Order: sequence, then C-alpha cells, then structure tokens
Amino acid sequence: MAKSNNNTFEQVYNLSEEEGLLSKVAKVYCVLVERGLLVAGFSNKQELLSLNYSGYSKTKPVWELGFFEHLFANEPMLAHRGKVRGVFISGIKNLLVPDTLYNKDEAEKWLKAIHFIEPSDSIGHYPIKENNVKYLLAVPINITELVRINFKNAISLPLEIYQFGSLSKPGAVMQCFISAGQVSATLHLNGQLLWQKVTDYINTEDIAYTFMQVCTQNNITAPDLQVKCNSISAAEYPVIKGLSQYFPGIITGDNSAFTSSWDGAIKLAQQLYSCVS
Repeated sequence: MAKSNNNTFEQVYNLSEEEGLLSKVAKVYCVLVERGLLVAGFSNKQELLSLNYSGYSKTKPVWELGFFEHLFANEPMLAHRGKVRGVFISGIKNLLVPDTLYNKDEAEKWLKAIHFIEPSDSIGHYPIKENNVKYLLAVPINITELVRINFKNAISLPLEIYQFGSLSKPGAVMQCFISAGQVSATLHLNGQLLWQKVTDYINTEDIAYTFMQVCTQNNITAPDLQVKCNSISAAEYPVIKGLSQYFPGIITGDNSAFTSSWDGAIKLAQQLYSCVS
C-alpha cells in the first residue's frame, strides 16, 4: 500500500491483512536515511510482520528534524519504545580508516577534509573488527540526540554495518543499498573488503557508471561482478531492475532472487535483524 502527497511519501508492507497484526510485533528496527525512515516489526519467532517506509521530497532540507520527530511520535510500531532494539543510520558523510592508521583526532580531520562537516554534526566512530577498520559517520547531532532520547535501550549503528565483514564467496561481490536518491555500496574481492562509498544518484545509469568505474580501477570485468541489492522500500525496485541491464543476475542481499518489488526492503530488514539479534 502506498500513499503520497506533494511533500511526503509512505509505503506499507504487511505479512498479512489480519486484524491485530501489529499487536504481535515484539521487536522493532529502524533505518534512518537522508529524507526517510523505515520501520520494521518482527514477531518473537523472528518473523517479519510489517514494514513502513516514510520519506519526503528534496524540496525540504536533508535531515529535517520535524519529520523524524513526527514519525517517532506517531508511527504505531514505535509506540512501545522498549520494543525498539536497533537503529541504523546511513549518510553520505562517512570515512573508512584502517586500524593501523587510526587516530581519533586525525581521522576526524580526514573526514572534514573530504566532506563539509557542520559544527552541529555529530561524528560517530565504529570499529569494524572483521576488516580491522574504523567507520566514521557524521550526522546532525539533533538527529542522534532524538534517537538517543527516544530509544534509550536500542543499539545505534551505521546501516553499512551489514555490508562489512569477510565474505566466503570467491570473486567480486558488490553489496549495495538503494534509497531515494542515494546508494551505499561495498565491494569485496575474494572475501576481502576492497572499496566502500555512499553517493547520490539521479538515475540508474549513475549507479551503473559508478560500479563500472570501480570495476575498471580494480581490473574486474562487469559480467564477473556479482551485485547483491537491498532497498529502503518497494519504490526503488525499478532502479534495481534497471541495474540488471548492466549487471545480469542481480540478487537480494541474502543471495535470493527477486520475486517482488518489496524483496529488497524485506531482505534488508532481515539482515539488520541478524546484526543485533
């Protein structure tokens, strides 16, 4: 089900239409992206029951506080704060630093040299032990404080956490997450982390061009690149389908074939659940 007006957009996926479905929700996970929020509800049996995505147009500022405040106060699955177990945030202001080079102050200087960091931004430092790196992410402090105040018992992590770690599959594997106007991608080569970036896009060709550039730089032929794709909602499915013209055999983040427009968001929620369950 989808609803929209001139400034906001909402999509809802429910496992079934039975009455009282939300009363079965025992664990909740949130995904915050620039101009959007995905809320996923699971049962005690680890079964995904409901997804609710809300986003707003580019006519409004990035990370508009009032939008997130309103949803935190009015989204039914967020009514019981104690059920929220994990909050995942994705943003374009990020940086990976190898542990061998990591120094907190110097890492923040590097981040500020690459991105325009506002005085009101909060910089988080997250260890990625599997890859021996630190991940820095900057988002407005009013957003991180809003999360902290509302979900005191929830783990807060970068969304990209699910893309890191060693992969057992040989060859080149591009894991990507697509939201409205932004893509987060991580490349592993023979199980080892090689490249990661969050970037804006206008159309499918922008994403394909970025991936092909990375392939060229690392001597990977496009047909040899396995693309695993998740999304923030069903609305991104046409973009995923378009990518398959350039990279045949696109699959979801958990290695299954796409059978519906919601598969990208469903697999994302399930993978994030596994990160903090």
